[in-house]
Amino acid sequence: MRVPHWLSDTARSVHRERAPRIYLCLVAAALVLLAVDTAFITHQAALLSGVWLLLLTLPWTPVLWALLDSVSGINTVEATYGWDGYVLAVVAMLISALVNAVLLGLFSRYRQRQRERQQEQEQDRGVVRP
Repeated sequence: MRVPHWLSDTARSVHRERAPRIYLCLVAAALVLLAVDTAFITHQAALLSGVWLLLLTLPWTPVLWALLDSVSGINTVEATYGWDGYVLAVVAMLISALVNAVLLGLFSRYRQRQRERQQEQEQDRGVVRP
């Protein structure tokens, strides 16, 4: 089975660029903090580490959580207050992190290409930058 060209380019942009790797390291650190906080400390309110993870993955997490909630068929009260909803939220955050990393990698690659084109145009014009 052959991997499509666009898929390999997308994965390459996440792997090669520095910005998505740093972003994924931050998400992984927040996820580890969330796991440690959940395992060893009992809370009645929202976990601060969960809020950090939510903030890091924000644009897509609420949409994906609602989508996963509707697809899974879980009761809304269970999805909001139970372990099922907790697992759905973490899965939605992980998928959101991957989507954000891909978009960040593509944007980094786009900016790098723009800089290269600008340098080529300046060299063609004879502009010298220190």
